[in-house]
Amino acid sequence: MLPFMLGQYGRKSTDTPESLMESPSGEKLALQAVRVEGSLDGLLLSTVIRQRYRNDTAKNLEIIYTFPLGCGNSLLGLTVEMGNKRLQGVVIEKKEAEERYEKALEEGDTPIMVQESSPGLYTANLGSIKARESVSVEIRCARLLRFEQGQIRVKIPTVIAPRYGDPHKSGGLAPHETDKVDLSARYPFSIRLDILGETAKAKITSPSHPDTAITATENGASVLLEAGAMLDRDFILLLQGLAGHSFALSGPDEERHTVLASFCPKLPAKADPVLLKVLVDCSGSMDGDSIRQAQIGLQSIIRELSGQDFISFSRFGSEVEHNFSQMEQCSSGALRKLSALVNRLSADMGGTEMTGAVLSTCREVALPKETSLRPSILLITDDLYWSDGSLLREAMKSGHRIFTIGVGSSPAEDHLRKLAGKTGGACEFVSPNEDMAAAIVRMFRRMRVAQTNKLRLDWGSKAVWQSPLPLSVFDGETLHLFASFDKVPTQKPTLFWEADGKTESASPETVTATENRDLARLGAAERLPDVSQKEALALALKYQLVSEQSSLFLVYLREGEDKVTELPEIHQVPQMMAAGSHGYGSVLGALGVSCCLSPALPLKGARPVTTLLSRMFQSGPTLQSNPPAAVQTPRELLERFDRQALTRQDYALVLGFLRQFSGDVGDLITEFANREGITLEQAWAVFLDWLAARLASDYTLSRHGRRLLRSQTKTLDRAGIAALQSSLDQRFSAVSADAWH
Repeated sequence: MLPFMLGQYGRKSTDTPESLMESPSGEKLALQAVRVEGSLDGLLLSTVIRQRYRNDTAKNLEIIYTFPLGCGNSLLGLTVEMGNKRLQGVVIEKKEAEERYEKALEEGDTPIMVQESSPGLYTANLGSIKARESVSVEIRCARLLRFEQGQIRVKIPTVIAPRYGDPHKSGGLAPHETDKVDLSARYPFSIRLDILGETAKAKITSPSHPDTAITATENGASVLLEAGAMLDRDFILLLQGLAGHSFALSGPDEERHTVLASFCPKLPAKADPVLLKVLVDCSGSMDGDSIRQAQIGLQSIIRELSGQDFISFSRFGSEVEHNFSQMEQCSSGALRKLSALVNRLSADMGGTEMTGAVLSTCREVALPKETSLRPSILLITDDLYWSDGSLLREAMKSGHRIFTIGVGSSPAEDHLRKLAGKTGGACEFVSPNEDMAAAIVRMFRRMRVAQTNKLRLDWGSKAVWQSPLPLSVFDGETLHLFASFDKVPTQKPTLFWEADGKTESASPETVTATENRDLARLGAAERLPDVSQKEALALALKYQLVSEQSSLFLVYLREGEDKVTELPEIHQVPQMMAAGSHGYGSVLGALGVSCCLSPALPLKGARPVTTLLSRMFQSGPTLQSNPPAAVQTPRELLERFDRQALTRQDYALVLGFLRQFSGDVGDLITEFANREGITLEQAWAVFLDWLAARLASDYTLSRHGRRLLRSQTKTLDRAGIAALQSSLDQRFSAVSADAWH
């Protein structure tokens, strides 16, 4: 049996019961169900995610659904079933995809586009879905898993839990993309995975979904989850009792060849002392399962520490609280103090200000005098905040190794893995019903094990490109490395490392050839972060990969009377509430797989959490009976227009609201319309379009906002619009985001 075979996986499944749910405003929710089908062969997980939508309203909808795919997943294909047609998407430049998307809408067709929204998050855009129409969207993905500390952990992300911070400014989501939660939403979820070959001999369990059926098959094992499951928690599968080994694959890459080499280096066990700074997330989102998991795990620290170790303890939320002003040697008194602090832990510290907490722990908790040991931070968090990247940049300068443990039913994976990997630490995730104490023990083993940054890889011949070597490796854990060659390599790759003054090595028994071209695509995906934007775009287009600069795109062409004649109304598919998050429900000790939401549970935390929960119930901006004060700045005018445009397709209604608080600016636009001989609606559209162009570096108008403006200016010729905007240039010669001048 090969370590894995690459290829497309997917089959027609039986229909899952439709959600037919309504939002608090009574609106039908378009997402009906999600089904995942896939195979795990060795360390390669290939999946097809099938999302089913239906427009049960009387309106024409543009359906927007932002969903997680997790860290390391490569999106390889898009298939859509609609109107008795089955269509295949292609990857094109993101800007071109957005332009063709808007053009298709204007021509009355239905474009469908899948884009990367933020690290680990993607958005499906379904334009112009008419009343009573159904659509099935299939997304094909692949990712390499790793053997870690005696097990393989399979994670299928399903839900974006509410995060602290601004999803647009910090998280990178576009204005039409949303992470909002609807507590009434219930989306059925089902999954089937085939575990193939030697991997199926593992002990297979699902801590997230105890009702998962696992049966032996002729080729391995089948994992099946059907009735009762919902998109309220990530699906977790543990494969335990396996031993890691080295292997290599070689596959065609047009005129070149791609090689994947996977190693499991062995490092000697040691008992070096550790300088351990414990940092625990006590924000409101940790209330429920997550804080209980943290307490269980932290009590195991006491059993692992010895008298030669040093410890400190801090907790954070909106602010950070250091319970040790400096690191203390692990005497019995220090351990009793630590135990008492753990017993009193609660999620009562407001929002998640992780950046300041980590950096404060690095800088303000003093190290023991005269030590040459490198300090480590054990960070326990659900990571439910939008990261702008500043923490990663500063942490890399701190000299601390950061070992991260993500807890809860839907932690943000990408951020924690990068934070650990870029500082020489390690990362684990522990869902409810997994053994938190065991995860802590595994982390201690990593901290104490012999460390090496003296890695060298000999491919046997000169590589055109190869993966960068990591900062550190850990005993027996899989290290995946890619390389590209002009000719088929004839020698086995060998990894060398130094530990305790000795040089060790590992190499696969042979290099196995495969004709499947997905190997080259996965190798190209590995290259994207390490090349220039121009090179990254060229790679994404050549290998058909979705990236920051490229999108999957297709158009369902309509004919004759089937053409759509009006603008669609945006329908932002809300998330389900993540089970066990913010004190809602629990996964710990659950007898079944469905989430039992308990709104009556007290929600601990300060104002940021209360604000967050109030936002969950909002169905969008509404017209106010008492309009706010007149706008003060140009940016404010665009923002208010955008907020209304995102929930309305009626330009007149949006304009009516805007004029209520436009103040002197509204009078100037009325004067402008009369002077130029155009309608007031056209004058506003020309003005807002001109203003958005002038403030492009400070504010990006939403695509639905731009769409409404185009609907009003399409009867004006380009020369006429240019002349009108030239007059605006003269009137507002020095306009900025914060002043009209």
